[in-house]
Amino acid sequence: MTTEHFITRPMSLWLDLVRAIAALVVVVGHAHQLEIYTGYYPFSLGLQKNAVVVFFVLSGLVIATATDKREDSLSSYVIARISRIVPVAVVATLVALAVAALDANLGAAPMFEEDLGWADPVEALQALLFLSSSYDASFALNPVHWSLCYEVWFYALFAAATFARGGSRWLWLGVLGLAAGPNALLLLPSWLVGVWIARSPRARNVPAARASMYLALALVSLFIMPKVAPPVSNFVWGLVPWSPYYSLYAPTDFALALATALGFMGLRALSAGGFVLPAACEKPVRYLAGCSFSLYLLHWPLLKLARMAGIGANDSLVGFVAIVAGVVAVSAAFATVTEHRRYATRAMLERWVRPSHASPRASASAPALRPSSGESPRWRRSRPWSARP
Repeated sequence: MTTEHFITRPMSLWLDLVRAIAALVVVVGHAHQLEIYTGYYPFSLGLQKNAVVVFFVLSGLVIATATDKREDSLSSYVIARISRIVPVAVVATLVALAVAALDANLGAAPMFEEDLGWADPVEALQALLFLSSSYDASFALNPVHWSLCYEVWFYALFAAATFARGGSRWLWLGVLGLAAGPNALLLLPSWLVGVWIARSPRARNVPAARASMYLALALVSLFIMPKVAPPVSNFVWGLVPWSPYYSLYAPTDFALALATALGFMGLRALSAGGFVLPAACEKPVRYLAGCSFSLYLLHWPLLKLARMAGIGANDSLVGFVAIVAGVVAVSAAFATVTEHRRYATRAMLERWVRPSHASPRASASAPALRPSSGESPRWRRSRPWSARP
């Protein structure tokens, strides 16, 4: 039985493609929701929510793999998460606040009612501390922030389970679970499905005869689940005394997470058998995936800004594509100073946390952590994927 990690180099490219497509699905769905485009749209709002579930499974897979490969201490784990998440989250929050302030003060009445509360310091602080969705709906100025609030606490709970020992582990799990809130905990099992994929030998040994069937099942589930989810959730939430907000479809989201896991398992088996993306696709796919986090967190305020500028509310498909392309381009520009700088940020944090570990000799012999094309030589050798850790 193979001991190779689930994320091989061919599989890493497929996962980056999935990540880029999922981000674009969310952007397109929200552009339609905000009436940037009012023409024919064949999908329901459930599809963009399903894309977030795919993100959760992919996140659990990548975090568990990164932890098993190299993040063997709590400090290295925390530094990796901070350098990846915090710069993008802070920029996105500031952009959301700026767009809301512009909307609230530009005319007689704001286009978006929630922008009237843009100056609320408590709401801004909750967003920056990833507490917006713990016991409430979300950060109203940028609703997509909800999933990041969930995911950050998934990271924290995973760290407690991995690095804490004895009674302190249960203490930390309890404290962090309270901070996360009940609704985030409802979607934690979907995230843990990704952890299971990373660590289960069975996930790495799918028979070739089943691979295509698993992948097809995952793709079909993305479109079937929005039809199944509402009646199931209406029944479940009639039995509980609180509002689940973005965890409304938690039962069917878990089913979708399992289907997504099967899809990843099938895709890995197919990639091992030679089903790989052409070499010419690697650079554009890696680039888009490397901007996807910025695109995900920034697209809502950018789409609001487009509406405020009078762009949208038409059925021109060409115009719609141009607007989405513009949002992608602006997000990519932001990514150059956030996502693409994560290794420099990580190196800086490492120097602050463990300055005594860096001797002159080690510094002279160690390869630089300043990648010229998204990856440094050292990270490329030890970490052949660019998914979102």
